[in-house]
Amino acid sequence: MGDKLITILLAFSFVFSGCIGGDEQSSAIDISVEMSGAPDSIHFIKDATNGSSIEEMEVSFDFTGTESSGGALTEFWLEPGDGSPRMSTNAADSKILIRNYESYGMFLAEAGANDSGENSIHEEITITVNGAFHLNQTSPTGVDEPADLHIDSMNVNSIQSPARLEISSTITNVENFAQFPPPDDVEITWQLFDPSGELIATHTQVIGEGQSYTWTHNEENPMDGGWNLIIGDAVDEENVNQETTALMIF
Repeated sequence: MGDKLITILLAFSFVFSGCIGGDEQSSAIDISVEMSGAPDSIHFIKDATNGSSIEEMEVSFDFTGTESSGGALTEFWLEPGDGSPRMSTNAADSKILIRNYESYGMFLAEAGANDSGENSIHEEITITVNGAFHLNQTSPTGVDEPADLHIDSMNVNSIQSPARLEISSTITNVENFAQFPPPDDVEITWQLFDPSGELIATHTQVIGEGQSYTWTHNEENPMDGGWNLIIGDAVDEENVNQETTALMIF
């Protein structure tokens, strides 16, 4: 009985020891990637018809500290994580890769290196790209009706939802120097709708001639998708300027 017990214990010991470190991988390459430019924001400049111009966010990946004991380094590469194609460079030509992100989200990128000895290694890097949406209508005469701001949804490849939506909208009642129509107050109403169409927040403010008012609103853990900020002016023939910014922050 004692011999059988010893045999069973030895068998279990052999199987268990064979599993330790079974998933570990080693490489002759010691990778070092220094990232600059993130976290930061992409800026979407909106017009009155919801057209957008984009100020992209440039992120650089510097492989200068990467070394290999298994051969000459041949390639540095990057999977940006936002759904865009893989990037690479000949290691003899450049040690830096630059990606211009065009959409916002939190992305899981992969940066890697290969050498002439067919060794390869990569590491995961989290890239945080906030979304900043701007709608400015400013002129000496103003506009009769302020435009609405559409806040576009994040990139579908984002690994996390935004933590907060911050809105700041300033309306100025442009001073009227003409005799007709006579100067008047304006009544502005802000309405914030979530992607499902539900009204989340609203505020109405009377703004005197030549005066400004800023409405702010923060929304924690905003629903994924496109949001809409509707801005209405209840007074005809009284012009306004607006400066509105919405931030999607991770």
